[in-house]
Amino acid sequence: MSGDDAYEFYPCLVDEAPASIYVNLRFESSPPPAADTRYTIAIAMREQGEYGIGNEEEAAALDLVEQAIIARAAAVAVTYVGRVRTRGVWETVLYGPAGHLDELRALATERVGNRRVDARSERDASWRYYHELLVPDAERLQWMDDRRMVEILREQGDRLASPRRVDHQLAFPTEHARDAFAATATTAGFTLDGTDDTGDTELPHRVRVHRADPIELDHIHEVVMTLVDAAVANGGRYHRWVAGIVT
Repeated sequence: MSGDDAYEFYPCLVDEAPASIYVNLRFESSPPPAADTRYTIAIAMREQGEYGIGNEEEAAALDLVEQAIIARAAAVAVTYVGRVRTRGVWETVLYGPAGHLDELRALATERVGNRRVDARSERDASWRYYHELLVPDAERLQWMDDRRMVEILREQGDRLASPRRVDHQLAFPTEHARDAFAATATTAGFTLDGTDDTGDTELPHRVRVHRADPIELDHIHEVVMTLVDAAVANGGRYHRWVAGIVT
């Protein structure tokens, strides 16, 4: 693992089925040179679990297989970029130069026991699969930000289910857009705390609102997305939330 790696995981739906995606976001703007071929090593799980993404025992076993694939791939300049778990399949995704499918398939088949392996390669110089499937969309990126905030508070002993004041900050291109958002937020039970203007040329008009809410992840993410959607409808952007610790 490189110091430049930026691994993230998130739950989502893939073709309407529950999925778990683990992705290295370091390649979002600068993929490795000559990595024009995508390799996918799909392994059928023995234990799919309730949601089709496997259980803890299956994950531990297939993680060892994946680590062996990653090591062999790295030796031939093929780069691991992430995995998708869905519908009872563990899919390891790599990019690199063409010509290495047979050895990766052979290694996976050797390591998985009696699990079925489907190994494929396809030219993908634009990294379309990586960008369209593995990289999270705006809503999932916000979920990851919310998860990080919740985990920080959890680690400090916070009682996440306890309602407390949560402050939110947003920014807008015009005063009119900011005022329209404020009206929507007030209707949704938020209190307007104040506004100010900055030197930002794109979104100079900021607003702060607050409401009492628990900060369990599912709940606070739903709250945040309510504000995100209202901001986007008025050309604005949600910045962040902060909350005090309740112990």
